[in-house]
Amino acid sequence: MQNKSIEEKFIYSPVPKDKDAIPLWFCFPSTYMIGMSSLGYLALFRIFDQNKGIYPERIFTDTENTIHNPKEIELAGFSFSFELDFLGVFKILSKYNIPFRAKDRTNDHPIIFGGGPVLTANPEPYADFFDVINLGDGEEVLTELVNAYKEVRYLQNRREKLEHLAKIRGVYVPSLYNVEYNSDDTIKSYTRNNPKTPEILTKRCIETLTDCVYTPILTKKTMFSDMFLIETSRGCPRRCAFCLASYLNLPSRYPDFKSIINSIDIGLNNTHKIGLLGALITEHPEFDRICEHILFKRKEKKFELSVSSLRADKITPLMIKTLVEGGQKNTTIAIEAGSERLRKVINKNLSEEEIRSSIKIARENGLSGLKIYGMIGLPTETQEDIAELVNLMNKLKKENKGFKLTLSISSFVPKAHTPFQWEVREDTKDIEKKNDFLKKELHKLGIEFKPTSVKWDYVQAVLSRGDRRLSPLLEKVYEYNGSLGSWGRSYKEFKDGQECPSYDWYALRKRDYNEILPWDFIDVGIDKQILIKEHQKVIN
Repeated sequence: MQNKSIEEKFIYSPVPKDKDAIPLWFCFPSTYMIGMSSLGYLALFRIFDQNKGIYPERIFTDTENTIHNPKEIELAGFSFSFELDFLGVFKILSKYNIPFRAKDRTNDHPIIFGGGPVLTANPEPYADFFDVINLGDGEEVLTELVNAYKEVRYLQNRREKLEHLAKIRGVYVPSLYNVEYNSDDTIKSYTRNNPKTPEILTKRCIETLTDCVYTPILTKKTMFSDMFLIETSRGCPRRCAFCLASYLNLPSRYPDFKSIINSIDIGLNNTHKIGLLGALITEHPEFDRICEHILFKRKEKKFELSVSSLRADKITPLMIKTLVEGGQKNTTIAIEAGSERLRKVINKNLSEEEIRSSIKIARENGLSGLKIYGMIGLPTETQEDIAELVNLMNKLKKENKGFKLTLSISSFVPKAHTPFQWEVREDTKDIEKKNDFLKKELHKLGIEFKPTSVKWDYVQAVLSRGDRRLSPLLEKVYEYNGSLGSWGRSYKEFKDGQECPSYDWYALRKRDYNEILPWDFIDVGIDKQILIKEHQKVIN
């Protein structure tokens, strides 16, 4: 148990540990309450905990007492899901006196490894802080990584250990690669300093997701108190041109129907809350049957049901009935853009009629409201597209009187490994003007408007296409407590005596197809030429 004052229910049985089991910290870069809500983090911890050769311990930013003495830890891993997670990583490293930079660590420090969607997509802004980075599905590589570490566990030379780990497919050791830059700040070359390491690294991927992943440890002290989460899909086949989740997780995969049903039953034996997760859960080929099973189980036991967002053109009365029976009053659909033209540009093939029909189905079958998710600042967007978004919301409001509609808006952030990785991001002031227009017009209509922070989206854009030259900047940002204001303050100090492109250079500018991008050495399963063709198709 992580903390004796916190009640936890294990859905699995940890195995007894060998006497020489490797003491390992598996860290989440936020609080216990948030970390224990992360299905991916907990599922990977379970893999460690069911290995007799590993003695793992969960560590959070608010962990007070540890089972292991920090000096005993040989491996420390981090789940890294969002660009700003580096702040939590630094907080934990600082707390236990572990140097931030891999080059400053000795054999007295644990080997620091990390993984997750951000590090798989573009690890370079964070490369200097990790000894090892796992690319792709953690289930595929972590056991192999620990087994390889056992073979060099007692070597005194840290670099030799890392060189051995670098032999594993899907394992990236940043210190074994050098980067050179051109006079215009673009990357000149990315080369190995060890000839045995591969030039191109391959993302690891579970080809067939037969068994679904579900919550292995339940506790009330989470954001989703006592909720049993079940992964019903991984990836998305729709391939919207801006979407990292779709391109990074190709091919899209779905657990067997029987595995999902068994997981639901396991969950209901342990709690009264079930949550279905996935980039596009309704794409599961047996989703109607899953709904039917949930409705059947509701006759036996009352329980709450929660789902991630639904795709508008997949919504059915059965789906909504299932949600309502499970106590859900609202759900979310993503339309991305207000005009059909712009939705086609971004490959969001969703007609206005499908959107209107989905909301009608939701209203007529018992939901009381719907959150509609959109995005502004998309490539080729005009003011007419923004006006059409207002017009669409107006139509939906008139057609669904008494039904609460909320428009949630974020601004476009170009992401690695997507067709829009080369695209321009609009200037912050221009995006804020669009937000102000939407706020004013939607207020007239009585529609709730929830925009994200455009300035924080800008920071995300800096990091999403950043490189290693950002490392000292990130350290400064942490030193100044990671606030929005700390980014400007840090850059002013960071700029003195050091070379780094401007924030705008990272966040806003258009990239040329021939430019070497920081993540070009990672093969995520889709050819660059295909991305170029898809980019040209949607833009032209």
